[in-house]
Amino acid sequence: MNYKNNSFYLILEVLIGHLTDLLRFLWNKKNQVLTIGFLVGIFLSFFFLAGAYVVWSGEETRVHKSLEKYRSEVSNFYDSFQPKSVKILDRSGKVMGEFYRRNFRPIRTDNLRKHNVIVWAVLSSEDREFFSHSGINYTAILRAVVTNLVQFRLSQGGSTISQQLAKLTLNLGKRNLFNKLTELYCTFYIESQYSKEEILAMYLNQIFLGEGNTGVEEAARYYFRKPASELSPEEAALLVGIIPAPSVYNPVRNLGIALSRQKRVLYDMARNQELHPSQKDIPVKFSDSIEVNLKRFRTIYKVKESKDEDGNPKYSSEIGKYGADKDFRVNLAPDFNAEIRRFILEKFSNEDLEERGLLVYTTLDLEKQRFAEEALRIGVDSVRADLSKQELEYQSKGKADLAEVTRGILPQLSGSMISLDPETGDVEALVGGYKISNVFRFNRAEEAKRQPGSTIKALVYALAFEKRIVNPSSKIKDEKLDISGYSPKNWYKGYKGEITVRQALAQSVNTVSVKLLHEVGISYFIQKLSAILSIPEEEAEQRFQRNLSLALGSGELSPMELSTIYATLMNGGRRVTPRKIIKITDMDGNEFYNTIPNEAAEQILDPVACAMAINTLQSVLTEEGTMTLKRKEGEPFLYAGKTGTVQSPKLKSSKWKGIKGVRDVWFAGLTPRNVTVVWVGHDEGAPFPGSGSGVSGGIWYRYIQNVKSKLGMGNQLIPSFVGDFVKVDVCADDGTLIENNPEYVCKVPLYAQYYYIGDLPPKRIGFNKSEPQPNPLSQPNNLEEDDSEISTYNADGSKTQPAAVDSVELEPPLIDNRRVRYNEENP
Repeated sequence: MNYKNNSFYLILEVLIGHLTDLLRFLWNKKNQVLTIGFLVGIFLSFFFLAGAYVVWSGEETRVHKSLEKYRSEVSNFYDSFQPKSVKILDRSGKVMGEFYRRNFRPIRTDNLRKHNVIVWAVLSSEDREFFSHSGINYTAILRAVVTNLVQFRLSQGGSTISQQLAKLTLNLGKRNLFNKLTELYCTFYIESQYSKEEILAMYLNQIFLGEGNTGVEEAARYYFRKPASELSPEEAALLVGIIPAPSVYNPVRNLGIALSRQKRVLYDMARNQELHPSQKDIPVKFSDSIEVNLKRFRTIYKVKESKDEDGNPKYSSEIGKYGADKDFRVNLAPDFNAEIRRFILEKFSNEDLEERGLLVYTTLDLEKQRFAEEALRIGVDSVRADLSKQELEYQSKGKADLAEVTRGILPQLSGSMISLDPETGDVEALVGGYKISNVFRFNRAEEAKRQPGSTIKALVYALAFEKRIVNPSSKIKDEKLDISGYSPKNWYKGYKGEITVRQALAQSVNTVSVKLLHEVGISYFIQKLSAILSIPEEEAEQRFQRNLSLALGSGELSPMELSTIYATLMNGGRRVTPRKIIKITDMDGNEFYNTIPNEAAEQILDPVACAMAINTLQSVLTEEGTMTLKRKEGEPFLYAGKTGTVQSPKLKSSKWKGIKGVRDVWFAGLTPRNVTVVWVGHDEGAPFPGSGSGVSGGIWYRYIQNVKSKLGMGNQLIPSFVGDFVKVDVCADDGTLIENNPEYVCKVPLYAQYYYIGDLPPKRIGFNKSEPQPNPLSQPNNLEEDDSEISTYNADGSKTQPAAVDSVELEPPLIDNRRVRYNEENP
């Protein structure tokens, strides 16, 4: 090969020549280059050091005040300080929650020796030369640099306890060179002003340890329900292991990682026994007993390891299970109060919380909250009773494996419920789980996202009305569909042929819902869903897959989100932002925070379409619907709603052994100035007997009957609005206008129904009989034996017919609710 003719080698030769010339020039001018480099280095060092000092000068007064506050906590005179409480009030001013930022004494210099185990763990893991360095440990920094270079990642830090306290006190946020240097000045200040014992005690009180816990005393009580002075080496090691990354290493969120960190800290403690303030108290043969002690620790806290469906390790334990006990002196609405407390701790500083007594005025109605808790508990208990009967049946038939699976499902069956005012967005009742107590629970009402099943159809129909594709009286065909290979099934066998749109929603006909979404357009549906839920369209596109099964509820929503969708319909299509806090004041009435109900609500849906949707949802609760409410003669009908049931797939190979049942049952109910959503299910999607009308609908009806009889209810379901509409009387039998004609017979008359002007229901044409033809939906055809659809409730709330199914079989949702690992046993 002729290298002289190769362009690459020619270019390389030229570059090498230029580089050689540059190096030769720099060598010849080395004295000048070194001088300039030295001057530039001095200038940059001075620039950064001076800039950081300017920042420190501006922060010094605030830091001094905070540190003096911390010193007062760790001094022997702290007992004289009485922190103020935060009181949470319901909408009528009743105290329903009260908590302190701290309701115990922090670690102090005079009781530091009582905390020898946690001190030993902290020093061994975080700062072994704490008592010998002057704030900066240059050896540790060099060791960390070498380790990180060898491992090609930031696996080790060199910060001392003094530096970490400086960082906590300054709280400068973004990490950059200026801030690091500012923390350096603060570190030297701390070391010059305070003793090592004071620094250590302040650090132990201020370090963040996950799940809202500041300080080892608070964390010890949260995770282990004991004071920090009583921690075992294993418990102390688990706490200290959290310090480098609380969101990653804490045992509530990532128990497997936390246990791995715990073992590492224990071995650090074994190698540094001289750091224990009282070495004679170290257990004999501590190093050799670590594995045995870890096994005992796991037994005490019921640490269990299993495998998920993908074979990955999954852990559960009782660590942190009862963490919320310490948070409240009074706690009458645990899930709601926990959200309020979280907001308060994020909004106000520690000093504000301890020096000011705060009053939080909320939207919750304590009486409605009690009705909701009672209704949910009774409803879930009824399903658990059915599961108990199912277990006994399996046992009597010799099916021990199925009986065992059913027994495992029963205690973890749960539910949630949320009730709000659609006009203001005020949350009036919120129950995040079945067990009503003061302990920590997973708030399913806001955090659990599940497939809503047929309850989503209300939005599909509203959009179809808005686009004038159909109206409630339009005729539409229930028939076999094949849209690009997608062929939905109904909950009953076969198809009913031509029916009205109102009848289709009343009987939850799946094929019609899919037809309407196809005409509305999936993109338009997701766009409107994004606007209603106030989430970016990109997030909505990721959460809700673009396919027609969305019409049957294949997307995942939380009960709060579903209630927001229904509240938007009730609010005439205007955006609804759920609200919990009205205002926050101190004891003297000085206001620090306030909200405006549904401020500047955006118009998302047409109000006439929303009114038509609510009228159509009323039919769900009549004789023609899936959940009949019997009413007294002459009583106005002020109820609307939608059932939703997601069928559990019939998979014999699943962990549930092919047991039949449903996995999610919903009901969304509407009454004057109220939207209430109920969900009942199992956190892991286990099957159980029930339906949206038979279980969740019954819970809603019990709740709303209590509210009506004891608190009263309004007299207008659809609020007044301005729009292009007329109100007419319609016969639900066939969707025609009711005529003043002796030959006109209507079994289910509907009065004052909303329609767009120019799009009125038809008159009954060619009428020549004394009665209309039988309603094809009044006698569902070809029902499967276990698909009895209709549930009927008397005016007194009693149920006269069996539970319904109203089901659709969807792909199982991805169940990934962190913290659901806490099994809630029967109270």
